[in-house]
Amino acid sequence: MAPSSDETGVKVGICVLNYHHPHETAHCVEILLRKEPATSRILWIENDSEATEAGMRAALAQAPFPWVVLDPEESELPAPGVVGVLLSPKNLGYAGGNNLGLRRLHRAGVPYAWVLNNDTELMEGCSEDLVAAAEARPEVGAWGAAIHAVHRNASGEIERVYLGGIVSQRDFGIKLAESLEALEQEPFAYVSGCSLFSRLSTFAEVGFIPDDYFLYYEDPAFTYELKKRGYAVSGLTSVRIYHLESLATGRRSPLMEYYNRRNRWVFIERYHPEALKGQKKRFWYTFQKYLFRLRLERIHEEWIAYQDYRKGRLGPTVRNLSRSARG
Repeated sequence: MAPSSDETGVKVGICVLNYHHPHETAHCVEILLRKEPATSRILWIENDSEATEAGMRAALAQAPFPWVVLDPEESELPAPGVVGVLLSPKNLGYAGGNNLGLRRLHRAGVPYAWVLNNDTELMEGCSEDLVAAAEARPEVGAWGAAIHAVHRNASGEIERVYLGGIVSQRDFGIKLAESLEALEQEPFAYVSGCSLFSRLSTFAEVGFIPDDYFLYYEDPAFTYELKKRGYAVSGLTSVRIYHLESLATGRRSPLMEYYNRRNRWVFIERYHPEALKGQKKRFWYTFQKYLFRLRLERIHEEWIAYQDYRKGRLGPTVRNLSRSARG
């Protein structure tokens, strides 16, 4: 039997999920190792390892930190300063991949977990700050951090800072929660999955991160499940993270648009079924608008996403959709 976290002194487990971007993941992990205390353990979760393990090992061979592939049948954690690698032969998506690490940490008796995207860079603060906040406020089920990201608009590039998102009740799209007040007080606010901190007992209580979405909308779904059980959500602005965004799918790519649209329908049906009728009317209006503007690629994306939702096709899509962003 693996020693408990009380015996090893492990306070926080950090899950970093890699999928086809091992050098970026190694950079994320390297910075974490510099800033995290010895009571933290970092798990590198290799999604789709049947296809990606060679690239992962090549990147790790150049990395300035020790690492070890963990036995999937055991519950042991790596030694201090050593990165533990978990191999997932298949691509389980964001939630399923991270859940491998979360369940491993839970079995080992680690009290807290921090899920971080592999396209993030820890700029300021560390998990000790989040632990202190969580211990001071046990009613909070999940904690976000200040996320810095560069967004593009008609005027060019602008840096945005946000702590999570807000599900719009007009079209169930996502707006940014750019203040702690918005994250805590907006009823439809949620903690962003790119930096998600919680007790492992809380993760386990809600069944970990909902994994049938595969990509997108699993973080608002996770927060909604917390709120259904009476938990609040909050964030810590003293912990700052830079987020590249959409490394796995490509920002505004057809693949990203597909998962966003399909999963939005799933999310509405599960949490806001009273809104389905109105949203279907809105869908047909959007369809006509794209047709008038000859946006045929958008019509195709909307239609296949809606059809897959109607047919209950969740998880990873078998459709051949590009990860390249549109020009």
